[in-house]
Amino acid sequence: MERKHRISVFIGCAIILLLLSSVVFVLFFSPKDISANHTGDQRVFGATYMTMNNPYYQELDALLRANIEAKGDVLLTRDPAMDQARQNQEILDLIDAGVDAIFLTPVEWDTVQEGLEAAAAANIPVIVVDAPVLNTELVACSVLSDNYQAGVLCAQHLLSVRESAKIILLEHVTARSGTQRIQGFLDTIEGHEGFEVLAVGQSDGQIEHAMPVMEQLLAQAPEADTVMALNDPSALGALAAIQGAGYADRFLVYGVDGSPEGKVLVNDHLMTATCAQFPSRIAAQAVEQAYLASEGSPCQKEIIIPVELLTAETVGRYGTDGWQ
Repeated sequence: MERKHRISVFIGCAIILLLLSSVVFVLFFSPKDISANHTGDQRVFGATYMTMNNPYYQELDALLRANIEAKGDVLLTRDPAMDQARQNQEILDLIDAGVDAIFLTPVEWDTVQEGLEAAAAANIPVIVVDAPVLNTELVACSVLSDNYQAGVLCAQHLLSVRESAKIILLEHVTARSGTQRIQGFLDTIEGHEGFEVLAVGQSDGQIEHAMPVMEQLLAQAPEADTVMALNDPSALGALAAIQGAGYADRFLVYGVDGSPEGKVLVNDHLMTATCAQFPSRIAAQAVEQAYLASEGSPCQKEIIIPVELLTAETVGRYGTDGWQ
């Protein structure tokens, strides 16, 4: 009971902190158009991610901002809140603001095309971060985690610790990064007898969506004993549902991000593993390429940042109180 209570308290706190951080972002960052500060030789960059209701994008934005402001320049951040039409409009707004380049994580990897075409027509380079777009000809550079390998590493760990598994998948099909992670996992377990996917659900990468979806999937497949989630927020939501159903002792829970919350749960043996992304490396590379592209200099078309599986044995390598 104490272990279950700790899970509930931790995840409850995580949800509250996530919501509060989103409110803080909206109040103090998103509405402010600081393009009025664009004077002299100061450059202005724009950014729009899938959502700011995700600690990973909050961290990525903070790192991009720090790198840009260290050069004396400005970053305008917008939040589409998982709405591709809204993100396309935000791209138009950033173009109107006269930005030198746009950092983009698409809400939907294909229907972001409208926004990309507008940026290309305005001759404003787009630097894709974290999740790829369908038409890479319209972007200057994509800086991505090795998303497929993240799924591979989670599956390899599962194969090493279990002789069989009854698996639930939590996906986000409109985000190519999410589908790549799940595909890497599926390709790796393929052909291994006894490793069976029982149910699949859409979490949109959000903790508040993942929990009720996981509750429904557990009702459909009560014999399940493993969940592979496309990211840590989905894994935390799944863990809350698993605990509520009384299945925590038998479940293995895999996520992707290497978030501080995920690492704490891994360290406490409540979550099996999280495959760490490195937002600091993504931000540094993205800013470097954005400056090159905005100057009309050649930049790399694609940069893939390696990922690393963190288990209870290795999670201390980067600490649990921040990102790596």
